[in-house]
Amino acid sequence: MASSLEKVKDAFRRFFEEMAAFFRNLFKKGSDDKMGQNPGDFDEDLGPPAEEPAESKPIASKTPAAGASIASKTPASGGGKDVSVYFMSTIGPGEKKQKLLVNTGNRTSAIKQTVGNMFGLDPNDFHLSHGGVTLDEGLPLSNYDVKDGDTLLLIPASTAGMP
Repeated sequence: MASSLEKVKDAFRRFFEEMAAFFRNLFKKGSDDKMGQNPGDFDEDLGPPAEEPAESKPIASKTPAAGASIASKTPASGGGKDVSVYFMSTIGPGEKKQKLLVNTGNRTSAIKQTVGNMFGLDPNDFHLSHGGVTLDEGLPLSNYDVKDGDTLLLIPASTAGMP
């Protein structure tokens, strides 16, 4: 009597012999149908070759030239200095933080407009706060002793008591 291992080997051998016979018949049938005998059967005449694209101008770099000054995104009102400030929004899901170069001579209203665009918010929907003080829209940022690296918060505007 054959061992279990011999039975398994014999089953695999028969399986592979059957598979080999299947593929031989499959390929024989394909050659009887003359399938694939002429490789040019599948070539298409796509017409004349496409023209070469015209020479394009090289893309100019968006990186400022060495030594060039990077201007603030907020129009300057003058009289202040440029500081790099972080703006943190607590409006909506999760906290978002963006860095912006601003001139301390700019009025808070102009800065709110730019920050609103950055966060996709209407400037009327939030107030800016620094050091626990809400910034007055008519005053320049220099009135609030904002220094390079400080964080200003976007606080939702209160709608309490409004009809």
